[in-house]
Amino acid sequence: MRNAVLVPEALVVAAAVLILLSGRFSWLSAGSRRRLPAVAAGVAIVAFGLELWVGATLSTYFGGALIQDRFALFAKAAVLLAAALAIASADWTTEDSTPIGVAMPLLAAFGVMVAASAGDLVALWAGLELAAAAGVVMVSLRRPDLALRSLIAGGLASALVLMGIAYLYATTGNQDIAAIRAVLLGSGPSVALAIPIVLLLSGLAMRASLAPFQLAGLPAGLGASPLGAGLVVGLIAAGAAVVAIKLAAALLPIPAVYSPYLEVLAAVAMVGGGAAALAVRAPRNRLAYLAAGQVGWLVAGLVTHYRTGVGASLFLLGAFVVAATCGPAVLGRAEGGEAAIAGLGALRPARAAALALAMLSLAGAPPLAGAFGELAVAAALAQSGHFALLALGALGWIMGIAAALSTLRTIYLQSPLEEGHRGAASALPVLTRLSSLGALALCFVIVAYGLFGSPIMGLADQGAEALGLR
Repeated sequence: MRNAVLVPEALVVAAAVLILLSGRFSWLSAGSRRRLPAVAAGVAIVAFGLELWVGATLSTYFGGALIQDRFALFAKAAVLLAAALAIASADWTTEDSTPIGVAMPLLAAFGVMVAASAGDLVALWAGLELAAAAGVVMVSLRRPDLALRSLIAGGLASALVLMGIAYLYATTGNQDIAAIRAVLLGSGPSVALAIPIVLLLSGLAMRASLAPFQLAGLPAGLGASPLGAGLVVGLIAAGAAVVAIKLAAALLPIPAVYSPYLEVLAAVAMVGGGAAALAVRAPRNRLAYLAAGQVGWLVAGLVTHYRTGVGASLFLLGAFVVAATCGPAVLGRAEGGEAAIAGLGALRPARAAALALAMLSLAGAPPLAGAFGELAVAAALAQSGHFALLALGALGWIMGIAAALSTLRTIYLQSPLEEGHRGAASALPVLTRLSSLGALALCFVIVAYGLFGSPIMGLADQGAEALGLR
């Protein structure tokens, strides 16, 4: 069983490489190329099943560089499920290249999987960079200008992360995450250590498109294809969150060097995300801002530096990556503002339901998955005495709920546009069997995640315990 633990990663990478090669050398006929999304979604689902089966094995690989534990199992299962649902529910008539569009979500998921299993700082950085590179490729297919902007901003983010990592290595003499924590147990917080940690967290905030670092990430996501937007807003942000959780666990002995900065980031993200979502009308923009607000809740759980808070953040990560990655994909070609989704509930009921549930989950509307995660984080904040941050989170939550309800009113209560008045940006998603099944599966996953929140929260708590939290 131990030798089979890395099979999901190998399966995902092999499928992505073969799909890219088939597109480059035209190995497949037009009919076979149309079946690529179904094949890729099937591969991701098989990898998800294998991860649940063999992932419970606790083991290390490559001299401790990769670790399989409960945290890795939870995070990897979440990203594999999100990638499968996004590929299945996407409107492939709107994507710029089927082989690249199919392969990049798989490679992004693999990057997050590497970061989730990382036992040292190098693997942690490499996994995040691979996921980010896949997002840049997706953006470049439609908007090379935004891709260049994202690449430059990503280089700055990577430099900040590497500076922080290098200083941690120089301070502790170790690149192993567990060893870093052991060394820090015998030291106290200092300004000299706080500055590089702030730089490192700033780089991660840029990767997650959190305010005030959203100037490159969010425009790139909003200008990409639907599936590309899902990668930027969902999978890449999830990769940054995974890295932040693992680093917060390593820095647990000295919370004073990172907690104040995380509090500011969380407060700005929660309130700013809710306010921006309420201010905009375009559904893709609203999805992106609601996602940024929910990442703020995830960061708030790390401020508590207790197992309950980190476990709540991990639970919320699963809900976030599914809704944020699949929401833009389900939206499809309806990119022309609020009028593009008017009456969508009557015209495309499966997609409308999936879009509504994804948006409500990102807003934290009960009884969906996002609501349970945010409630768990709120309870951890109250227990740790962070009442000001909790109040700001509640304010952002109210604005996010109002924004999501406004979108639901457009989807289900407004009359649809006449076909003659629909432009290219307001065209309806094309109905296919795969996309309809993917939308229905997304509805089921979001609802089931909330209904089975208690056992899933137990798994997330085990994941936090695996990081050494008590």
